[in-house]
Amino acid sequence: MTDCVDPKYNLATEEFLTRSDKFSEPILFLWQNDNTIVVGRNQNTASEINLQTVEQDSVNVIRRNTGGGTVYQDLGNMNFSIIYTDKDNNAVSMFSTMLKPVIDTLNRMGVDAKFSGRNDIVLNDKKISGNAMGKFGDRFLQHGTILFNVNLDKLQKYLTVDKAKILSKNIASIVARVTNINSEVENKIEIKDFWDELIKTYESQSKIENLVISPEDKAQIDKLFKEKYCDPNWTFTKNATFDYVNKTRLEGKGSFEIYMEVQDAIIKGIKIYGDFLGYTGTEQLENKLIGTSYKASEIRKVIESVNIKEIFGENFEVQDILDLLIE
Repeated sequence: MTDCVDPKYNLATEEFLTRSDKFSEPILFLWQNDNTIVVGRNQNTASEINLQTVEQDSVNVIRRNTGGGTVYQDLGNMNFSIIYTDKDNNAVSMFSTMLKPVIDTLNRMGVDAKFSGRNDIVLNDKKISGNAMGKFGDRFLQHGTILFNVNLDKLQKYLTVDKAKILSKNIASIVARVTNINSEVENKIEIKDFWDELIKTYESQSKIENLVISPEDKAQIDKLFKEKYCDPNWTFTKNATFDYVNKTRLEGKGSFEIYMEVQDAIIKGIKIYGDFLGYTGTEQLENKLIGTSYKASEIRKVIESVNIKEIFGENFEVQDILDLLIE
């Protein structure tokens, strides 16, 4: 267990524990992230989240090492990581087996949870836990979330975008019917109580000892944290090559067709068409946008550097153009 709620440091810790060859016994790592979006390894971050809103609300965004979809996490969610060595490579078919202690603990606490599909735990046919797996040599990581009291309004706010505008070759999330455990049960469960009960479940099966992180271990975790997880290229640039197409009409302002080419999170080409009533043309703005990071704050700076009323018309504001170019 850890008291740290920084997703970058928690994922660095998890990666170190998974990759390190000094640990031979299975590891159970329990942790939480505060106000965080976690993107799957194979996903295009730009097509998964509402970039403008996330940036405005200072939401943590981080990419994990495993596949699967994008999730929102806060302190109403618990994360668990099960890390172990499997030289026989049996782990790829062990989702249900590895999740049994989690489900047994929930059942014992009055939650009628069940394993479902490939890698989910459901309650009343609604998803309360999603899981993913990673392999590093003969070391396996299986980790998942459990929703007890997550702010699902924020999940909708940050993850709902018009994905049709971003033409990506990467894997997109499938919106699942999710719920919180405490919305479905009569007797509410505190996360700390579940942590304690889950540990008891494992203790009933085998001897458990607290893992000691040495100063040398911590130094390696700190290095991963700084060099990988604090580097925005890991989260935003990986898989960030896509075409953006937006065809829309702004009432009282005109129709628009926008075509944009983004490579490694940098705008490489853009053309804006429409019947708006500006008189100087769009070329100045388009030329300035080329080479700009596909990030709301950077695109806004470029828009603010030109006279948009001359380009688009007297009734346009900076936010109108930003909304056309980025979600």
